[in-house]
Amino acid sequence: MISLLLQGLGKTVSTIALILKQKSQQSKFMCADSDPLKSEALNLDEDDEAVTVVDKAKQSMNDEPKKDLDASLSTAASTSDVKPSSSHMDIVPNRIVESKVECKKTKTGTSSASSTMRSMTRPAAGTLVVCPASVLKQWANELNDKVSQSARLSVLVYHGGARTKDPSELAKYDVVVTTYTIVANEVPKQNADDDQDQKNGEESSVGNKRKPPSKSKKRKKKLKDSDIDLDSGPVARVRWFRVVLDEAQTIKNFRTQVAKGCCGLRAKRRWCLSGTPIQNSIDELYSYFRFLKYDPYSTYSSFCTMIKHPIARNAVHGYKKLQTVLRIVLLRRTKETTINGEPIINLPPKTIKLQKVDFTKEERAFYLTLEERSRQQFKEYAAAGTVKQNYANILLLLLRLRQACDHPLLVKGHQSVFKGDGSIEMAKQLSKERVIDLLARLEVSALCAVCRDTPEDAVVAMCGHIFCYQCIYERITTDENMCPVPNCRNTLSTESVFSSGTLKICISGKTSTHAIASSSADDELSSISQSSYISSKIQATVDILNSIINMHALTDSDTIESNPNRVSPVKAIVFSQWTGMLDLLEFSLNSNLIQYRRLDGTMSLNSRDKAVKDFNIDPEVRVMIMSLKAGNLGLNMVAACHVILLDLWWNPYAEDQAIDRAHRIGQTRPVTVSRLTITDTVEDRILSLQEEKRAMVNSAFGEDKSSAHATRLTVDDLRYLFRI
Repeated sequence: MISLLLQGLGKTVSTIALILKQKSQQSKFMCADSDPLKSEALNLDEDDEAVTVVDKAKQSMNDEPKKDLDASLSTAASTSDVKPSSSHMDIVPNRIVESKVECKKTKTGTSSASSTMRSMTRPAAGTLVVCPASVLKQWANELNDKVSQSARLSVLVYHGGARTKDPSELAKYDVVVTTYTIVANEVPKQNADDDQDQKNGEESSVGNKRKPPSKSKKRKKKLKDSDIDLDSGPVARVRWFRVVLDEAQTIKNFRTQVAKGCCGLRAKRRWCLSGTPIQNSIDELYSYFRFLKYDPYSTYSSFCTMIKHPIARNAVHGYKKLQTVLRIVLLRRTKETTINGEPIINLPPKTIKLQKVDFTKEERAFYLTLEERSRQQFKEYAAAGTVKQNYANILLLLLRLRQACDHPLLVKGHQSVFKGDGSIEMAKQLSKERVIDLLARLEVSALCAVCRDTPEDAVVAMCGHIFCYQCIYERITTDENMCPVPNCRNTLSTESVFSSGTLKICISGKTSTHAIASSSADDELSSISQSSYISSKIQATVDILNSIINMHALTDSDTIESNPNRVSPVKAIVFSQWTGMLDLLEFSLNSNLIQYRRLDGTMSLNSRDKAVKDFNIDPEVRVMIMSLKAGNLGLNMVAACHVILLDLWWNPYAEDQAIDRAHRIGQTRPVTVSRLTITDTVEDRILSLQEEKRAMVNSAFGEDKSSAHATRLTVDDLRYLFRI
C-alpha cells in the first residue's frame, strides 16, 4: 500500500501527472478482476493489505517514486508529454462493452446467477478523487484540460440524485470524482473500535499499554453480517486502485462522519492533498495517519503516546520526532521550494499590504461601547472562574467586536429572518414547547457543528444541532443532506432548519424582521444603523476597487493575440467571512456602477460555476466578492491580480488559501494583497495571534524550532484580546 500526504504547490497537477504515470499499473489492477468470478468477495470490514508505510519506506516508494512527483510540476502542466499505456487504451473499451452485455443479459433474466454473483463481489476500480463540492467541476475540467487528446482519461463526476447505483459502473472509469458528503453517506461507519481507541488515547500516559476491547471482534462480525447491504453505497462497494482526498483538512476531525467514511474506503494507495494540513492542532495529523493507514500512528492511543504527549512535555524534542515521522509520508512543496538551486515554479511577485483604516467618530463611539460591555462580561466570567464553561459565549463577544470593525449593522442583527426562509410553515406545525426548546438551543451560543466557530446567521436543525446558515446550506439543497454531526443520522432540508427570527415569529406571531431584530449596542447611533450607511472599511474597499478598475495592464504578456491593441482588464477578488458584509458591500458596488459577481456557500454549484466563468471570461466583470468559507479552497481565479481581505481570521492559513486563488500557476501579473484592519481594535491583537499559529505549523514541518500553542484560544489569549 502506498500512502502519502502532499502539501503545498501544484497538488492537482501533480496528481494528474501521477495518474498518467501509473496508468498501466492501474489498468492491470482494474483488468485483473474483469471476470466477476474472480472478483473479491464483498467485505467492507476487512482492512487493506497488511503493509505498513514504515515497511514500504525502505523501498523508496518504488511503485510511485518521489522523483516522478518532483518532476511532475515541470511536466504535468503540459501532460501531452506523458504517454499513455497502449494496453490501457485497449482495456477500457472492452470493459465497457462487457458491462453493457452483462447488464442486458440480466434484464432478460438469462444471467440471474451472474447478477447475484456480481452484487456480492467488489469490482476493481481506478482512482477516486474526493473533494469539496465547490471544486467538483473544476476537478473534472482540470482532468480534461491538462491532459492531451492522446492520453485522455475517462472521467465520471459521481454526484447528484441521478447518479448510478451500480458499483460496476464506477469501475469503467479511469477517474471518479465525488464529494466528501457522498462518501460520508455511502460508506458504513464502524464506531466501536474507534471509540475505545479514542478513550485509550485520552487516558494513556507513559508506561501504560492499551488493552484491546474484548468485544470488538464480536461487534465487527455483527457489522459484517447485518449492516453491509443496508448501509453501503456504490463508492463503498468497489476496490479502488487509489483514493485521493483533495483539501484533506476536511477530515481533520477524526470523530466526524466524513472522516470515518473516508477511512472506510478500500484502496491499495492513498493520498491526502492539502495546502493547510495543520490548521488548529497537532491532533489533526492523526486523522490523516488513520486514513493513510500509517502504522503505528493510525491508532489514537499510539499517536498520543508517540507524538502528542512528547510534544506536550518537550516541544523542541517532540517536534523533531514528528518531523522524522512526517518525512516518510510527506511531500511538501511551497513557492519557495528549489531544485538544484532553481525555484520549482516561477510566479510573479506577491505584495501583501496591511492597510490601516480609521473609524469615523460615530463608528469609534459604537465600537468602544460594545468593547466595554464585552470586557465587563468577560471579567464576570473570569471572576466566577467560568471562562472555560462560557467559551462559546466569549467567542460570540469576540465575533461581535470583529463584525463591528466591518460594519455596525452586522452587530445589530437586522437579518434574523433569512430571505426566502421556507421553514416558517414547518415551525408553525411544531408544539410551542418544541419551538421554545429549539430557540433556547440557539441562544446558548453553541458553536457551529461544521466550522467550529461562532455561527454566522445561526440556524438550529430539528435534531438540535447548531450551524452557520452558509455552512449547512450546501448540504440541505442537495441529496447530500445528512446531519454532519458525529453519530447523528438525521436528514436535513430547507424546511427543517430554523433561524431565531423564524422561531420568534412562531411564538409572538409578529412577522416584521425589525420587530425581532436584536441590538448589541446603543440604538441612539441611528446614523450608522441604516442599510445605506457606508462603513469605513467598505469605503476603503470601494476606493481601492475604483483605482484598480482605472489601471492599465501591467505586462505585455496580457495582450490578446486576436486583438493586439486590447489588453485583458485588471480584476480583483474581495473576501469576507460574513455574507452579511457581502450584502452591504453589494449596495456600494451597485451605487458606484462596478460590475461584479458573487460566490458564497448559499449558492448552488451551477450558480457558483457560472459566477466563476463570468469573472474569468467577461471583461466587463471586474470584481468577484466571495465568502472566505466558500471561496478559499481549490478555485482557480488567475484572472484577478488584486486580492482584498475585508476581515481577519484566527487561522492565517485560511487567508493564505484565499490569496492563492489568484497567486498560483497560470498567473502572469504581479499580485497585490490588501489586508484591511481598523486601528486600535481587536483586529490588532488578532494579527499577533496569527503569528503564533504560524509558529506552530512551522514547528511541525521543521521550519522553526520554537514551541507552539494549540489553536483553541487560551485564557491568556482571551485576556489579551479583551485588553485585560
